[in-house]
Amino acid sequence: MKKLITLKNIKTVLTYLVIYYLSVKMICFAIPKILFMQFRIPSYSAYVTLAEMSEYMHMWSFFGRSHNYNIFLGITEFLIGALILFKRTRLIALLISFGVCINILILNIEFKILFATYHILLDFTITIILLSGYRKDLYRFFIKLGGKRNGVILKSKKKVVTLFPCVFLILISVSYFSFSLYVKSTYIGDANIIGAYTIEKINIKDSIFKPSIGAIGKEPMIFLENNNQFILSTEDTLYVGAYKIDNKDIIITLNNSTRFGMKSFTGIMNANHLEGKNDNGNPIHISYKRISGKKNYLNDLYR
Repeated sequence: MKKLITLKNIKTVLTYLVIYYLSVKMICFAIPKILFMQFRIPSYSAYVTLAEMSEYMHMWSFFGRSHNYNIFLGITEFLIGALILFKRTRLIALLISFGVCINILILNIEFKILFATYHILLDFTITIILLSGYRKDLYRFFIKLGGKRNGVILKSKKKVVTLFPCVFLILISVSYFSFSLYVKSTYIGDANIIGAYTIEKINIKDSIFKPSIGAIGKEPMIFLENNNQFILSTEDTLYVGAYKIDNKDIIITLNNSTRFGMKSFTGIMNANHLEGKNDNGNPIHISYKRISGKKNYLNDLYR
């Protein structure tokens, strides 16, 4: 009997230790957010182009963009740290903590913030372990009682009442998923050509045109987006248009004519050049170099 009581006491002590650990952790992360201290980046980083920004800096600067959003995050974490200390509100704190921790964990993994992944994984594990003590109550309240507190187990009187939500869920999910796949197939371009390209030179007839600085970034560039949008950045001007693939040909149409006389283009697209004719029937050859995902990780998102 003494042995059982001792084990029970040890379990109780350990439970309260992790509860207070989680409380301290959440409060210590909440206050810097409220004071706008956590998501700050060096001033020079604000002038780094998006293509050259790391995944970590990309996410960090995004969260640091809004002080009010940081206050919201800080208050949420502070509530977890405060409510978990009291038995009556501990479950509320753990449910909030579950949502917050899993969101932060996925962000840290996907944006390669490795130094922060381990501690949030520990917080998430603690939250799961503490929530497991409420598993029967959660199942009874949320599933059996349907979120009601009158203690009456929900039972359907008619079979159709039980089957209709299941049939509706399957129909709406399958039909809209199929519809989305169709829409996706109609506007998304070829994943093999989507990305950013640096222009090296442009040949029109017998003339060689060497474009200067673009409107975006330091170099003249071509962008083929996943929604069939074509963007040409050269001569301090941004030309926007659309492209489509017809068999082996690529057809490009710009909203405005360029300074070197191209409003449309029909031809072929190879690994290092576009070759075809412009709207005046003149032969045109655009040499370029594709920017790899190692330099711009965004390019690899659609591959």
